[in-house]
Amino acid sequence: ARGLKLLKAPYPKGERATVVLDPGLVGLISHEAIGHTVEADFVLSGAITKDKIGQRVASELVTMFDSGPEEVAGGTLLVDDEGVITEKTIIIENGILKSYLHNRETAAKMNAKPTGNARAWEYSVEPIIRMRNTGIEPGESSLEEIIAGIKQGYLLKGAGGGQADANAEFMFQVQEAYRIEDGKVGELLRDVTISGQAFEVLMSVDAVSKDFNWDMGWGHCGKWQPAKVDGGGPYLRCQAIVGGRQK
Repeated sequence: ARGLKLLKAPYPKGERATVVLDPGLVGLISHEAIGHTVEADFVLSGAITKDKIGQRVASELVTMFDSGPEEVAGGTLLVDDEGVITEKTIIIENGILKSYLHNRETAAKMNAKPTGNARAWEYSVEPIIRMRNTGIEPGESSLEEIIAGIKQGYLLKGAGGGQADANAEFMFQVQEAYRIEDGKVGELLRDVTISGQAFEVLMSVDAVSKDFNWDMGWGHCGKWQPAKVDGGGPYLRCQAIVGGRQK
C-alpha cells in the first residue's frame, strides 16, 4: 500500500528545514554519523572528535550512550573480546562530549578506562573497537507536542541506505516523509533524503520525545569485519537538509 501511495506522491524541494526524526533515523545517525567518529582508533587517526572531550558538541537536550549489558538489543554484550566487562558508556552528556569508545590499547594511550568495545567476529581475527547498541536518551516531550510546534517542516520515518564520513557528514535515504504544516502532518512525499553534519544537526535539537525504540537490530556493522549492533532513540526535532526535486 505504501508503494502505491509513493507512486503518486510529490517530491519535496531541497531545503534546510525543521524535521522530526523517528527512532530509526536517530539510531542510524547515532551509529553511522556520530558513533564511528568516537571510536578511539578513528579518533587517533584524526576524526573530527579528536581533542573535543569536555567540549559542547550537541544541544543540552542530547545525551548519547553505548549500552551496557542491561539492554535487550542486537549488540548487547556482557564482556568484550579482551575480557573487559561492559557497562553503559555515556558518549555525550547534556551536549558535552564525555567519552570515546576504547579497547585496552587506546585506553592506555589516551589515559582513559577501557569501555568494553573490543569485538572480534571470529576467534581467528583480531578484536577491534566496535559499538554495541548506540542511542540517544529519551526526553520529556510527546510526539504530538513536538509536531504541534512546527509551522513548516517534515516528519521523517524509516532509515534507508546512505553514507557518513570521519567528519560526521552524512546523507541517508528516508523511507517515509510527510509534510508538516501549521502543526499538522500532511501529505506523503517521495524520494526524500536527509543530509548534514551530524554534530550541527544535534546542536540544533530543540525537542526530544519520551518514546524510545531500538531500530537497527536487523543489521551488521561492517568495519573490516561484521558485528551485530543496534541503534535507536526517541523522536528528535532539529534542523537538517532535506533533499528532493520538483516534478
